[in-house]
Amino acid sequence: MTTNKPAMQYFITPATPDDLEDVCQLFEAAIAFQKKNHYTGWNSYDKAFIKSDIEQELLYKITSSGVIVCIFSICYTDALIWRAMEKSDAIYLHRIVLNRQFSGQQVFQKVLDWAVQFAREKKRKYIRMDTWADNAKIISYYKSYGFRFIENYTTPDSPELPLQHRNLSIALLELILPDDSPIKHDTMHNNVTTARTPSGKVNIPEELSTISKYWSQKIIGEANGQLIKLAKGTGEINWHHHDDQDELFIVYKGHLTIQLRDRNVELYPHEMFIVPKGVEHCPNAHGDVEFLIMGLNITSNAAGGRPEKWNEEI
Repeated sequence: MTTNKPAMQYFITPATPDDLEDVCQLFEAAIAFQKKNHYTGWNSYDKAFIKSDIEQELLYKITSSGVIVCIFSICYTDALIWRAMEKSDAIYLHRIVLNRQFSGQQVFQKVLDWAVQFAREKKRKYIRMDTWADNAKIISYYKSYGFRFIENYTTPDSPELPLQHRNLSIALLELILPDDSPIKHDTMHNNVTTARTPSGKVNIPEELSTISKYWSQKIIGEANGQLIKLAKGTGEINWHHHDDQDELFIVYKGHLTIQLRDRNVELYPHEMFIVPKGVEHCPNAHGDVEFLIMGLNITSNAAGGRPEKWNEEI
């Protein structure tokens, strides 16, 4: 007899001064990981700047069962880097550091979901961030979440920036928020859900045209805890399953085969199929296929079935 494990609960809250040493340890571990794997990354970190972010409640932590899963900082203006593009209409994400114990659990998606809802509360139009200009892999990773490349820029040698961010060649990335839908909070679990309205309509063909990476997913809405996502596929991905939820597929273009262990389900434009929870499946896209997926915020299979090379977390 088998029992399904409950989905992990994640909480996003401002870090406190008591978290400072744990936060610093995460930075040190991230630097060591980057060097070990010969990734472009930080050589050091600015502890005084981290302390200041905590004091100003600009540094947030994601926790699960009392363990810090990830940390990230925000700011409301960034004229030093974004210059004339800064018009007080964006939320900026900085210094995202993952606890490697949670690698492969799509932690950045949780950061982004929170940032999108936070930006809507603040009536901002964009989520912006920067990363290393010569790290094509991490740039592609962020683009798979809907960010677009703006330009490369070399940061000034300014005390307004942390030490590790000075004289640095960076790529500027921007995510345009699809609408300004009203927000409803679930204070019990510190989650945020979106109540979409008719005024926040989404043009699906236009959104599909912005997806440049196969088997990446772009969130276009949320309803009753279900993420509505668009994707493009070609070829076959990994066999996988979701123990905590069903997964819905609707094909808009092309021919998608949902392979099951006992049969294949052939989907063509305007056809739908729901994979029941716990059922192993392997989508196979014949040529270029465009489709919609719907499922819960948190899945039991963090990789979503994508090949390993697409599962990298920062």
